[in-house]
Amino acid sequence: MRAHLMTRGTRRRHDYAFLGEVPPDQWWKELARWVLLESEELVVRRQEDGRTGLVVSGIPSRRSDAIGTRIRHTLVVDAVHEDQRLARWLVRCGLDDAERTRLGEALDAAFDGDLVDALMSGEDGEVDARLLDTLLKAVDDAEGGETSKDVPGSWAGDVHDEASVRAFMARVRRLLTEEPAGYAFTTHVLGSVSGVERAASALPDEVAVLLHDSAVRGVQHLGKGPAPARGRERTTGHRKARAALLTLAGLAVVLGFWWVFRRI
Repeated sequence: MRAHLMTRGTRRRHDYAFLGEVPPDQWWKELARWVLLESEELVVRRQEDGRTGLVVSGIPSRRSDAIGTRIRHTLVVDAVHEDQRLARWLVRCGLDDAERTRLGEALDAAFDGDLVDALMSGEDGEVDARLLDTLLKAVDDAEGGETSKDVPGSWAGDVHDEASVRAFMARVRRLLTEEPAGYAFTTHVLGSVSGVERAASALPDEVAVLLHDSAVRGVQHLGKGPAPARGRERTTGHRKARAALLTLAGLAVVLGFWWVFRRI
């Protein structure tokens, strides 16, 4: 399990960036069209190899930048499935304002303004170890997990709807412990079930989505959309290959006629 923290310093040149090592696999970027990481978002992704990553964004800091704007943190944890208790708490931090604030306070205590500015100025620091230690200490007082059942298939709900949130937590528990691969994320970008359907059609695996700004009530199953992106890419490749073969066959016929006419 590895943890990464994106934040900014108080100096103008210390804009938002990861402290220490940059995550080598920025897997969450495939959802960049549908999540707004500058705001409060949560992303959980189980990949085909079973590894599960988590992103919590919009975590409030007590610090402000050079012009007085409130600083926010973004937390990335790879292989978060290795610590189920921590994973469940971080999911609650992504959904609950009070827990998210508590997480921000813990991060501020471990990475104060002076340390952040020093790290952004190039000083060495054991960011990953400090960050993981901070998270594991903060989770000590966390409540136990939910016991709701997962709703099968791809679906959308509202982040303020209790039934949808319980179903979302159940989906996250499944992604943390079982196959198959899939996504669970919140969104400030999408505002309707049809919008989520379009997003789901571009992703290869099942999705569970909570919308921040919508009129959705209850868990809404998604209709069948266009073929997933991978399928469309394969279909396009097959069409291109067939077109190339037909072109070559046509050229062969033309050359054959040319050879025959030359012999006449």
